Amino acid sequence: MRKYWILLLASIITLTFLISGCNLPLLSNEDSGESVSQVIAPTATFEPTAPTEESQATSTQDDEIESPSTRLVTFDQLGISLEVPSELYVYKDPLLNYDDPSKLEAYIFEIQNYGYRGGPSSGDFQIYGILQYTLRSISWEEFAENTNSSTTNAYTNEIEINGLRGFDTQISGERPRFVYQFLINGQVLRLAVSAPTEENKALADQIVSTLLYEPEKFNNISHVQKIIEPKGYYQIYLPDDWDFTFIPPANIQLSGLEASSPDAEVVVEEVEGPHSSVLYKNGVLMNFVIMNDDSAIITGPVTAAGIKSSYQVMYSGIEMMDYIFVAPSTVEGEHRQLRFLHNGLSYTLTFSYAPGTDQNQIEWIIRNLELEFSE
Repeated sequence: MRKYWILLLASIITLTFLISGCNLPLLSNEDSGESVSQVIAPTATFEPTAPTEESQATSTQDDEIESPSTRLVTFDQLGISLEVPSELYVYKDPLLNYDDPSKLEAYIFEIQNYGYRGGPSSGDFQIYGILQYTLRSISWEEFAENTNSSTTNAYTNEIEINGLRGFDTQISGERPRFVYQFLINGQVLRLAVSAPTEENKALADQIVSTLLYEPEKFNNISHVQKIIEPKGYYQIYLPDDWDFTFIPPANIQLSGLEASSPDAEVVVEEVEGPHSSVLYKNGVLMNFVIMNDDSAIITGPVTAAGIKSSYQVMYSGIEMMDYIFVAPSTVEGEHRQLRFLHNGLSYTLTFSYAPGTDQNQIEWIIRNLELEFSE
């Protein structure tokens, strides 16, 4: 059924047109408290506009195994996993090396009780994890000496979690926070906890006590491909095993990109009535369209049935409308669509996916979109 997906996405786009993070700064391995890097992770903000009762979407990741109270979350390139309470939101943000996007500059992740789609924009618990791959490798002796001698630490306790040695510390000063530090393959993994309350420390202790490190899985390979729109409208990163193709311009459509994950599977069933039944059985389909039009196609209100949520969001300084909806033909699966105006042009980025799809991957693709790119 894979042959159907291009036509399906085209019809979905046409239909939707008509229906009108306390961050721990990057550090050096020689320092335990001061910021020395200019690498900045993209950020996004969410403002609810008119969510329905179904708008409490949660992130489901394909490398998470859920139990009634916790889920096992793996952080692939770090080679680690953690048992995380099910009510906490997890976002993974591997940062690409600017000179060589096939490699990672750093790996950042957040475990928190806010910041997810449909949830509060701020909260009182966060674990902010970071490891920088490009820093000079250090030994355990140097790591221990730097940590124990740091004047920014209120206390330093050596710990060992499932065979991995590290330190439990508290940084003092204007932004006090608890910080767990572990040496992984010569690089320091830091897990900063805020706000620095007894309750948050107890929850962080519970999560960190489940840390499992598998050395053979540690690497700095990004597993992404860089795609530059032929006319320079944008640059986007997709997983390196995704297929993609550019669609020739036609009428007011200036640019079109269609992509799919390798496991994408769509089933189309002919039924009586105006619409076929479309079942997104597996994977993700993506469509990115730019139109020479800034009319109500983008700016008008959404009135169609099937809208699950509608949010005003901001990515990389650009305001967008972010919708999750089910098209009239959709029997299984759903669609996430971002619409925005930029320099007088209309942009529409749509993801169509199966139930239970990794939302973290889709979010990462969106956050790393860069407009008006030229090499």
